[in-house]
Parts: sequence; structure tokens; C-alpha cells
Amino acid sequence: MAFRVTAQSVLEKISVDHLECSICTNRFRQPKLLDCLHSFCLQCLHDLRQSQDPSGTKLTCPLCRRETMLKGSGVADLPNNFAFSALVEEVTMQENLLEGQGSKIKCQNCDEENQAVSRCMDCDNFLCEECQKAHGRMAVMKSHKIYTLAQFQSGEIVYKSKLREEVPKCGKHPDQNLNVYCNTCQQVICTTCSVLDHAKHSLTGLPEAAEKCKKKVTEMVQKSERRKTQLSTTIKETSKSREELDAMFANTQKKISKKVAKIQKEITKIQKEEQKLLKETDTIYKDKTIAFEAVQATNRKEVTQTEHKLEEVKQLMNQASCYEILELQQKLLHNLSELTGKQPQQVPDKLTFMD
Repeated sequence: MAFRVTAQSVLEKISVDHLECSICTNRFRQPKLLDCLHSFCLQCLHDLRQSQDPSGTKLTCPLCRRETMLKGSGVADLPNNFAFSALVEEVTMQENLLEGQGSKIKCQNCDEENQAVSRCMDCDNFLCEECQKAHGRMAVMKSHKIYTLAQFQSGEIVYKSKLREEVPKCGKHPDQNLNVYCNTCQQVICTTCSVLDHAKHSLTGLPEAAEKCKKKVTEMVQKSERRKTQLSTTIKETSKSREELDAMFANTQKKISKKVAKIQKEITKIQKEEQKLLKETDTIYKDKTIAFEAVQATNRKEVTQTEHKLEEVKQLMNQASCYEILELQQKLLHNLSELTGKQPQQVPDKLTFMD
């Protein structure tokens, strides 16, 4: 029996937090990307800028506090996160379809409010039986792709947003698609721009440029994964050393107490010596414990930050189009470079007490 992915199972795999803006806690509306790869609604970023510095050229991320330089029109010129927009649309559609199992979805093609039985992917509308028949009768609509609601609800047909197929337009030439990558300027351009402004530059087709970008990002991801493994190993080793420290501390206490017990004739002197030694040992132990905890805290923080950043990069690489990947190439590589440039914290000194 072939395994079928249902709409419900698709929704269960997507975290609600992944679809929500952390500022307004609502689902993303016109999400924009900051340099740190965190996304927020366009309006939320406008409000954030007003609260931080309305006339400033920097915007501080409310999650990681990293700054993003603003250009041109400010927040509006930040890169669009079409992947998140498409995902929100797709999940919302699947939810509506699932809710339709218990409630009626109305036809969007007529004013009679008939129950919908299918969806036309070309018209992007739900259809009742009559409107579906009308599609079949009209020559111009006979080629339209129509699927029943049952096909969507069962997972046989997966709804995909048209945003995933959208080809961005050039900012200078709105009638031109972005279809060339300038290696010299490291940006996606249109054919007209390539002739007028980039004639002597190194130009590459988008598929080839995207593959090179993916290769670079993959290599950096692998380096970051290795660093994450190294950090995890260091944490384990540090934990083992901490256990050794605790054992040495306990053993030293026992030696001190045993030594004091054997010297009964000089009980007063020995008791003073015992207190002195215990105090010194305790001081050493506390100092070393603080050092261990500081090392562990630093490494755990690095692991958490690395995991978050890798998840953001992977999500972006999985969801983004080649245009977005190329636009964000430098940000991706810069973020991954930061992850691979640090070494794990080590235990500050040798574990020793007195003999």
C-alpha cells in the first residue's frame, strides 16, 4: 500500500511559531528579512523603526540585537521572504480545507453561495458543481487544472502557492524579469541592466549561479555542523572533568578529616589546621567550579546559537527560490562564517588540590 501524506499530517509537521511574526504574534504579512536572517512583518518593522530611531539608518533585531543597515526607502527595501509568504498561504489553505470537512466551503466563482466541490488552480477559486461544469463548457477554460476538495483533504494533491513560481521584476525596469546574475556586483539583474550597467562585468545564468551559491552555503553548513559537534564534545569532556573535580574535592576532604583524627594529642592545633585546610580547599573548589560553569555556559550558548542559526539557514535554503538565495548569498555566508570562526571554551587550568 502506497503511503499517503494527509493535509493534517502536513500541518502537524509545521510549527505554529514558524509561521508567526515574533513581534505581533500573528501570521506573517509581507515578511521581510533582516541581515541576521530573522523575519518580521513589514508593518511590524515600520513600527519597530519608529520606536528605535525613525530617521536612523540602522534597525536592531528584537530577537538577537544584531543591527541591519537600511537603504533607500528604509524598511520597504529589505528583502522579501517569499518563502514564508508562500508557506503561510499554503498552510492557511490546508486549514481551510480541513475545516471544510465539518463545515461548508462556499463557491468563490458565483454569488449563489453554493457549496464548493473543487478548486481551479488557474482561477485560484473554489468552485461549485455548476461553475465546474461551466469551466468544462468554455473553450478558454478547458485547459484549467481543477481538483476536488477531497483530493486536497486527503493529501493526494498538495496546494502550492503561486508565490513560489513568481519571477521578481527589476527595480529599474519593472517590465523586465530578473534573469541574470552579475558576479562582479553580486546581485540579480535583468537583461536590460546587463547591457546598460554591467556590460563589462562577469555575468552568469541564474541556475548556474544558484548552484554555485548552494554549494558555498552547503560547505559552510558542513563546517558549522563540525563546529557544533566539536562544541558538544567539549561540553562532554568538561562535564567529565567536573566530575573528577568533585571526586577530588570529596577525596581531599576525607584525607583532611582522617589526618586530623589521627593526631589526638594536638587536637586543638589540628582542629585549627583542619579549618584552615577546609577553607582553602573550599575556596579552590568554588573558584574552579565557577570556572567550569562559565566554560559550560559559554559553550552551551554557542551550541544553542549555532543550532538556531543553522535551522534558519536550512529553512531558508529549503523554502527560498533561487532569486532569494542569490540575493541573500552574502548574508548567508557571513552568518555561517561567524559560526565557524570561534573555538570552544576550554577548562582554564589543571585540576589539582593539595596532596
